Amino acid sequence: MPLFCISFLVLLLLPLSLSCGSVQLDNIRSDYITIIQTELQRTTEEITSLLQNSDCSVFSHKLRNCTPGNATSVRTLHNLACKMRSLPFLQMTLQLITSVEISMSCHCREKSIKMPTESLKRRRGATRRRRNEGTKNRKQTKKLCKARAILSAMTECYQMLNSL
Repeated sequence: MPLFCISFLVLLLLPLSLSCGSVQLDNIRSDYITIIQTELQRTTEEITSLLQNSDCSVFSHKLRNCTPGNATSVRTLHNLACKMRSLPFLQMTLQLITSVEISMSCHCREKSIKMPTESLKRRRGATRRRRNEGTKNRKQTKKLCKARAILSAMTECYQMLNSL
């Protein structure tokens, strides 16, 4: 019975590992040149226009940088795209993230969403009412700065992959 369970688990996980591990660098490079490069530029311009009067140097975003190795660069790109997906600017970045995922044939894992209980809903409502506009704007700016940092790291990774 344990052998059957292990075999079943391996069969479930095998397609995911094959699709994410068998990335063709030529496909990624050609997708970057034809599609992703323009989407990266468009998304960067949109986020930069939202951050016109903001200073991002006060926020430190520690992101994994690309290294010259092929596999690590692809893995880093995938991680950056998944981090971008978790930011609340989905409408701005969704097309870029989807293109990156399709190019790599590897999708981000979805987190399970827990339904909040009634008491949590009441507590959240009270917290939202107490939060002032300055705090909301600061959090929004921080998330936009993180998005811009992720976009610049992704651009750097793609440029590194194209130079190999």
